[in-house]
Parts: sequence; C-alpha cells; structure tokens
Amino acid sequence: MDVRPKITLEKYSWTSDGGISVCGFTWLNGEYISGEGFRRLISQHSASVENIKKFLTQLNGQFSIVVKKDSEVWLVCSHTWSYPLFYFQNGNEIAVSDDPYLLVKEFSTPEIDSFSKNYFLLFGVTPNNNTLVKQIYQVNPGEIVVFENGRVTNMSFFDVVGDILDRKVEEEKLHQSILSLFERYSDFFKNKQVLLPLTGGYDSRLLACLLKEFGHKNVLCATWGRKGNVEVEPAEKVAKQLGYSHVFIEYNEDVISGFSKTQQFLNYAEFAGHISSMPFLQDYFAIGYLQKNKMITTKTIAMPGYSGDFFAGSHLDSYVRTANNRYLFSKMINKYSSSYPLNISQLRDIGGYIGECFLENKAAEPWQKYEQWDFQERQCKFISNANHAWFYFGVEVLMPLFDKDFIDLFRNLPFEQKLGVGFYNKTLEKLFFKPHKVDFHLKNSMRPTSTPSNLKRLVLKISPAFLKNMYYPLLDDIFYREITTDLKSSGKTYSYKRPLKPNAYNSFIIQWYLQFLDQLMTNR
Repeated sequence: MDVRPKITLEKYSWTSDGGISVCGFTWLNGEYISGEGFRRLISQHSASVENIKKFLTQLNGQFSIVVKKDSEVWLVCSHTWSYPLFYFQNGNEIAVSDDPYLLVKEFSTPEIDSFSKNYFLLFGVTPNNNTLVKQIYQVNPGEIVVFENGRVTNMSFFDVVGDILDRKVEEEKLHQSILSLFERYSDFFKNKQVLLPLTGGYDSRLLACLLKEFGHKNVLCATWGRKGNVEVEPAEKVAKQLGYSHVFIEYNEDVISGFSKTQQFLNYAEFAGHISSMPFLQDYFAIGYLQKNKMITTKTIAMPGYSGDFFAGSHLDSYVRTANNRYLFSKMINKYSSSYPLNISQLRDIGGYIGECFLENKAAEPWQKYEQWDFQERQCKFISNANHAWFYFGVEVLMPLFDKDFIDLFRNLPFEQKLGVGFYNKTLEKLFFKPHKVDFHLKNSMRPTSTPSNLKRLVLKISPAFLKNMYYPLLDDIFYREITTDLKSSGKTYSYKRPLKPNAYNSFIIQWYLQFLDQLMTNR
C-alpha cells in the first residue's frame, strides 16, 4: 500500500530536497553542520530505517528531520526537542507538520482529549506522544517515528540514563570534559554576539566563566523580573567581575499592562503552545525589550543554562534511590505540578499512566525511572520549550548544557555523586568560580534531601486561602502574580479554578491556554 503523505513544514527554517527535510544543526566530529550540508549528510545515511537510526545515535545537536522514502515516511526529533513535529494517520492517509494547528484544520470537528487535558492541567505538557487534540500526536525527544504500510512504529535512539559506574568520577575529569565540549561552541560563535541570561544560579555562572575563559568579549548578560529580586545582585557582581556588560530589565505594570490582549502575544501563545506545552512567559517581555532597544538582533546567539543542574542531580533526594512507584508519583506532584485541583480519580488515572509508561522498566533503578520521566516530560517539553520565546523573536538558541556530551558526563555517575548536585556544584566552585573570582553567593554543597510530610501537605491543602497566603510568598521574583492577573482579565468568558498553592501561577497560564486553544479551534 502506497503512503500518501501530506507534509507541511512552515513554522521553522527547513532545508528540503530529494524527499529529505532538515531543521536545526548537528555536531559531527567537532564540526557544526546545518542547512544543505546537514541534508546531504542525512541523505547519505538513509538507505533504511535501521541505517538512519544507527546514524542518529552518533549525532549531537538541536534538530528535526523528515524523510519521505518510497512507501515510508520517517520523522525525527533530537533529544533537545527544539523543533517539535506533529502528525496524524488514518489508514494510508498521513499528515505531518511542524505547526499542529494546520493539522487541526484537517478535522471537521476536532476534539480535546480529556485525559491529555487533565495531564496538561497538572504538568503543563501533554503525556508521551499525545497532544491536546484527539488523533494528533507528537514525536518525542530522541525518537524516530516510522510510517509504513498503514502502521506507525515509534523507536527511541536516545536514553538519558545509562549503566551506573562502580567508581566515582574525579573533579578534574569533569572540569576538562566541560572545557572540551564548550570549545566546539566557542569556535562557532567567536564572531557573534552572545546574550547570556544570567541569574544567581550555577548553570548560567558556569557559562559566563566559560565565555571568559575562551576569550569572548561580545557578551551581554541580562537579568529580568521584579525589582529587587534575589537573582539581580549576584548576577551583576558576576558580570562585573568577568568584565561583561549587564542589563537588568525590570518587570512592572508599565511593561506588562494589557499585554494579553495584543496580537503579538496571542500569536506568541499559539506559536509556543503548539497544542502540547504551556507557553512560557518568564522570558517573553525581556526578549521583546532587548530587541526593541536594539540590544540584540536576529544574529545574536542566546545561551540559556538549560538544563545543567538537572543532569547533575538537582531532581534527586535520598528517598528516590529505593522508592516505590507511589512515592515517585507523589514526588512528581509535589515538585513539578501546577497544583491544579484534580479529583482523586483523575490523579489515579494519571499516576497509573505514568507508572505504565515510565516506571515499569525493571532494568532501571527507581531514581533512573524518575529521571527518564523528568527528562522527557519536563526538561524537554517544558523547560527546553521555553526557547520558543527566543525563536518567536527570531533569535537562535544554543544550549551547551543540554549537549549530549554534557549529558554523558552524568548519565553513568553513581547516585552518591548526583545526589544534591554535590559533585557538580563542588567542581564548579573549585575549578571554575574560584579561578575567575566569582566564588560568592554560593549554595550549600548538598541540598536538603527531605520531602514534605503527608500531614504537612494535607494541612496546606485544606487550609483556608488567607492562611495559604501567609505561608506562600505571593510577590514572586518574576512578577508572575501581576502577569497572570492581566492574563485572567483578557478572556471575558474564561473561567479559572484556584490552584491548591496560591503562588502556583503556571496553573493560570495553563488554564488560559486551554481556553485560548478551544477558542482557536472554534474560530478556525
């Protein structure tokens, strides 16, 4: 049976010819390859699915690939999920696009998937290959999807966890490995402006030290959010010590007033939400400010610190090493959920789904199973997806701390070295921060490994709003309280449920997007 695909690739910048389309870039043997060179490279290794899958394990970059070959179609997303791909299939009818709203138009009466909606309300992303719309699916990070003879086959070519070493890694090895991988990036953008989102955290400070160490001068450091937030002082001091310019972009009523009713924002929400992820608002205003004031251009390289501390172990506590599935799901809820008030039955369904899809791998340790869920569902679909704010304004993004070589530094580490990010933090403090004299505002070497008790969570859940407001800080560092207040005022017919935690502002963004999507589908 011949496959009759309808392939529409318009959202991102693609290079297409001979049935092969590529987007983004890859490193291969230290060389940055994109555009026609990348397309030819894929063409040389696409004799069969087995051939390209084997080759994909050698690639390291931020890319997506679409191949139409004879009676087959192959879809590929790199481990970074930088350029999501979407599809639906009905028999031998196939439609593929990087813009899922175009696929929605293929249906006379598109329907929201109720389970995906509940998962989205809880985590701000849709589960696994699903989207918010029935029959439309997404390619997962590090996955190849094959259409052949009316069948769909999903195959992974990347795994964030590996075999655990029986010995500890030395600090100097980590130090030299980080220098080695960053050298590739340094050679690529040596003549370009780099915009470094600088906070008080360790990931962005590491990147600042690396830029200095490799002699880059055209660097602008930027911090944004509420006036007086805790990130500003250490960021300013780091930039000054390293000799870099620093700008603080204050979020206030003048910056955000009425934003949610502007066409620019509505277009952004559609662009960044793509029926599967919460549109990230934290960076949106700052990027617009930087571009409007000509501090950056479309030739600037943005370099966020995603997701160094995760790979180093920030998600782990002492309990997950031997935890059962119930504890792991509880931790996901407590650490990452929007605290949207789903009922017990809905939570049970989501917990069962996560257990079946992510926690049944008997070859993996409990903490590795948790890590696999966190990587795919949060780091890629939620954190990395925040880069769409940069893409929307036409700015390229590079993520050295999401590089496969960086991930490889930690994927085999013993649990003890990942717990509390201790090994990573100690190495950065000793071998990067101290030599550059930015070893101030340091964290404890080990983060707390306790988790809130069930009793404490219950008390907070049933407490009246005024007590919750006393417990949770409402004046957040980002200015999210005021941003979401403006957002909630934008849709006259929109309604919202109060999250269990008053400062869980993402819950309002998630609820807004769901109603915005429903309106888009109604008016399509």
